[in-house]
Amino acid sequence: MSAKQKKAVQAKTEVMQEIPKACIDEQAAVAFIEKQRWGNNAACPRCGDINVSVMKDNNGERNKRLLWRCHGCKKQFTVRIGTVFEDSRIPLRIWCYAFWAACASKKGISALQISQQCHITYKSALFLMHRIRYAMAEPNYDEN
Repeated sequence: MSAKQKKAVQAKTEVMQEIPKACIDEQAAVAFIEKQRWGNNAACPRCGDINVSVMKDNNGERNKRLLWRCHGCKKQFTVRIGTVFEDSRIPLRIWCYAFWAACASKKGISALQISQQCHITYKSALFLMHRIRYAMAEPNYDEN
């Protein structure tokens, strides 16, 4: 195994260890997804501008909807925009748990198991698992 491969395996292991912490509450899940997506420099998913800021409420805390504002295109966005989480009302903590369960299990996990463990409907769990399987699929670059 080369040094590059070892580093990639170590990075994956670190992420897999952080995911259960992201399942605790929505704030932790959003922070985890933001770190995985943007690292330390958030960027607007619409225009790509890095001149963005976290929107705050009147108390100076992060607002309830966890929004960001882009100073380039003047639009609001969340970490969900442009991802498999987009157009989903399922909390990110449940998404994190489902991703973790799908990756940690040798044979995968069924939508029925997710619905029972996360206390969501089977229809929502099926939607979630379809999106997760799509996101985890190997890209097909042969298509013209």
